[in-house]
Amino acid sequence: MKRIIKSELKIEKLADFLFECRSLKYLPRASLQHLKSPVNENVAEHSFYTMIIAWLLAKMEKVDEDKVIKMALIHDLAEARGGDRNLINKFYSQPLNEVKIIEGISKDYDLKDFDLSDIFKEFAKEKTLEAKIVKDADILSGMLLEKECLDLGNKNIRKWLIISLKRLKTKNGKALGELLIKTNTDNWWLKLAEKYILKTKFL
Repeated sequence: MKRIIKSELKIEKLADFLFECRSLKYLPRASLQHLKSPVNENVAEHSFYTMIIAWLLAKMEKVDEDKVIKMALIHDLAEARGGDRNLINKFYSQPLNEVKIIEGISKDYDLKDFDLSDIFKEFAKEKTLEAKIVKDADILSGMLLEKECLDLGNKNIRKWLIISLKRLKTKNGKALGELLIKTNTDNWWLKLAEKYILKTKFL
């Protein structure tokens, strides 16, 4: 009976953890304040793009992909409790103790076996190649949003894209950043349309 009760309590905690993660869907990216664009993006979406980019960079850099993906997945998890802040906000406020927040999340939901704290601490220190890759992926994810805003007409964003590019640390991250700035955001689907338009039968 005791084992059943403990199991039920643990599952209940996991359910609470999932809903806390889902709350990132309702947290807008803080940078939107300065992008002045109709484009919207929340922290959950940003985390997804970061994870995809980190996976690509991990493959290119030949490092532990599993570790990098997990690190990218939780890189902004602390914002569920601490909120998101853009770089201007950070100039005028005390830094969040994100390590402590992640430790709290791990403890609250009995997630010790998932190594959340250790993975996040490594990311926060930015010493290992894996951590640098995830940080680059974080910046590149922001650059995707910035480039979309640029292509929609906000020419001032080009200055910020150049700043973002300078923040990248890995060789492949920098190469990808340069490519993102040059590539039109509609390029991918225009190529598909050109390739298949004459082969497609329309009703």
